[in-house]
Amino acid sequence: MNPTSIFKDIADFRRYCDGLQADTEYRQLLPSIRSTAAAISGIIGGRTLLAISELEEGNEGHEALKTAIATGTLHRYQIFDSVKKNGSDASIYKYQHEEIKEHHISAHWLAMDELLTWLDDNAEIGGYNETKTYKERQELPVKNAEEFDYYYGIDRSAYFFSKVQFLIRSVWTGRLKPMVAGLDINEELQDLINRSLCYQVVAEAVMKFDVTELPRSIRYDYNHEYTKGTSMQSRDKLYGDLMSQVNAWNESIENLVQIQKGATAICMNTNEESDKFYVI
Repeated sequence: MNPTSIFKDIADFRRYCDGLQADTEYRQLLPSIRSTAAAISGIIGGRTLLAISELEEGNEGHEALKTAIATGTLHRYQIFDSVKKNGSDASIYKYQHEEIKEHHISAHWLAMDELLTWLDDNAEIGGYNETKTYKERQELPVKNAEEFDYYYGIDRSAYFFSKVQFLIRSVWTGRLKPMVAGLDINEELQDLINRSLCYQVVAEAVMKFDVTELPRSIRYDYNHEYTKGTSMQSRDKLYGDLMSQVNAWNESIENLVQIQKGATAICMNTNEESDKFYVI
């Protein structure tokens, strides 16, 4: 499917976003539509994107996909739109450009959250449940945004969860899983694992991602305003706060592991009273 064909024309495109200048022609948006569709395809897979695009008009998934593509397109196209305005009588200030861009970013995140949440409930669409990304999630201790949000607030963002899935896999397989290898994981231990996992993932995301790519609840955590201009020192502080919690939970995990290993060793001791011998 050519992603540009998901919209019938410029009028259809306008139904899924706002803020497009009246004199914008549909052909001007095509490069941005293609790049947005490619980014979404990278998350859900090309077959799944095609299957959703072929659903009937009005279908929840179809509408979410069109909204995600439209809002993502305007976010990418905004710079050209601003340049065009500044070349006319309708000039735009930098702060206005930033506010408009933030609006399109937020709208795109909401649309992607809606699309991915719908897709979780309809995972058979386009073989999404057969993709490596989907199967991998089933092997992780925390499998979706709802579960992650229980341990650390991410605004229940399925889009953010998709962005940090590689970090979840890395922290789980590289750090936490080896700590509890071969043990029976009870409810208490699982809760500690999940808390440590989610906090470590957010800490890694804080340092790796641009601040504007983090959910608002993380940017404003600990009652500090982590905005686009946040210095690395401020991010280091947030990272340090998160990792201090992680270290405490990891210590608790290690204590439970030692207790369980000790109990196992006692259970494996088969010596009986009759096995005793005495030295005279």
